[in-house]
Amino acid sequence: MTGTRARWAAAVGAAAAVSALLAATGWLAPPKARPQARQPGGCTILQAENERSGAPTTLRLLSLPGGVTKRVTQAGYWINAMGYSAAQDVVYGVADGTRAGRYHGAHAVRIDAAGVVTDLGVIAKAGPGKPAWSPVTGATAGAIDGTRWYVRQGSDLYTVDIDPAGQDYVRVVHRTALRPVSLAVGVDDFAFDPADGLLYGVSTTSRGNSSVVTLDPSSGKVAVVPGLRFPDGGAYGSVVLAPGALYATANEDGRRSVTYRLPRDGSGQATEVASGPALVSGDAAGCFAEAPPPPPPPPPSTPPSTPPEQSSPPPSTPPEQSSPAPVTPSPEPPPPPRPPPVEKPVVVPPSPEPAPPPPAAVAPAPATSVPPPPPPAPATTPRVRPTKEAKPVVQDTAHRTEEKRRWGLTALLLVLGGGAAVGHVRRHR
Repeated sequence: MTGTRARWAAAVGAAAAVSALLAATGWLAPPKARPQARQPGGCTILQAENERSGAPTTLRLLSLPGGVTKRVTQAGYWINAMGYSAAQDVVYGVADGTRAGRYHGAHAVRIDAAGVVTDLGVIAKAGPGKPAWSPVTGATAGAIDGTRWYVRQGSDLYTVDIDPAGQDYVRVVHRTALRPVSLAVGVDDFAFDPADGLLYGVSTTSRGNSSVVTLDPSSGKVAVVPGLRFPDGGAYGSVVLAPGALYATANEDGRRSVTYRLPRDGSGQATEVASGPALVSGDAAGCFAEAPPPPPPPPPSTPPSTPPEQSSPPPSTPPEQSSPAPVTPSPEPPPPPRPPPVEKPVVVPPSPEPAPPPPAAVAPAPATSVPPPPPPAPATTPRVRPTKEAKPVVQDTAHRTEEKRRWGLTALLLVLGGGAAVGHVRRHR
C-alpha cells in the first residue's frame, strides 16, 4: 500500500468512526415527522351536505382515501365555511339560518366530536356594542390556523378570533382584500397549510378553470399552482389537505357529488375516491386523526389459579436432555440369581419289547416297603415326581428283564434238547 492509499484509508476510517458516534448520539437520526403528518388512509374529515336551500345540514364523517362515510347528525342549521381547531378539537362553522328561516347576520356554531352543535351568536366586527349584523353572511370558504379562523365572503378574506379566553371571541378582527378577484370569487373552500402559511383551494371561474390556487392571508394574493388541476365541473365546495394529497369534492357532477384525490407533487391526475348525492352547497373540515382504539383491559388483580411454575410453558426437550452437564449412566444391576436346577424324573426310552402291562396288573409292592410320600414342594418350585418312586420301577424293570432272559434261555435249551432227541430217535429208527 502506497503512502497516498494509506492516508485515504486512515481518512475513511476516521469518517466512519465519526458517523457511528453521531448516529449513536442521535445527531444523524432522521427528523421526526410533524404530529399532523399522518397517512392518508387515517385521515378523517367532517363534511356538511346541503341537498337543498335552507336547513337542515347533514353532517357526515368521510374517511380518506377509502371513501367510507358515516352519518353523524342532521343539524338544525344551514352550515358552511367550516374549519377544524386541533387545539380545541372542535369544528367552527358559519350558520346563515335555521329551519325557521335565515338570520339577519350569520352566526358562529361550534360542533364537538359527538356532533353536538352549539350556537355562539352573531359573527360581528370586533369592538364594543351589541352585534346585530355580520360581514361574513353568505360565506362559503373557511379554514383555521391556531386561533385565527379565515372566512371568505365575496372577494374579501376575514379573520375571526376563536380564542375562548379573548375579549373578541368569534368576532371579526381583520379584513384582507383578495386579488385578482377573477380567481378569488370562484374559490368555494380552502385548507390551511402550516408548512408555508398559505390557503389552498380550487377556483372554478373561467380564468381558474378548476385549477388549484393559493391565497396569502397576509397580502390577499391569489395565484394558480402550475400543474395541479381537478376535472371541470361545478363548484368545489369541500377542500382539505392530507399528507401528500389534496382532496376536493365537486358539489354536483351530473346527479351526484364526487370527491377526488390529487397528488400535490403533480405525479398523477385527480382520481375519484368517493361519491354522494348532488349538493346545492357543501363544506369540509379536517383532516383529523381517527379515534384511537381503546386500551387493552388491565390484568386481573386476583392471582392466577395455577402456580407460576405450572403456568410456564414446558421445555421443548426433556430435562435430562436439556441439562448442560453430562449424565453418567448408572451401572446396570447384576442379574438376579438363577433358581437352582430342578431335578427332572428320568425318562426311560421305550424298549423294543412289548410295553409293560398297566399298573393295575403289576403286583404292588408290600405296603411295608413303600415309604410315605414326601411333603409337597413350595408353590414357587415346580412339582416333580420324587426319585424314590422311580427306583422300584427301574429295579422291577431289570428284574423282569433278567427273568425274561432266563425264560428265553430255558426255552432255547428245551428247543435244542427237543431237536437233539428227535434226531436221535430218527437215527435209531
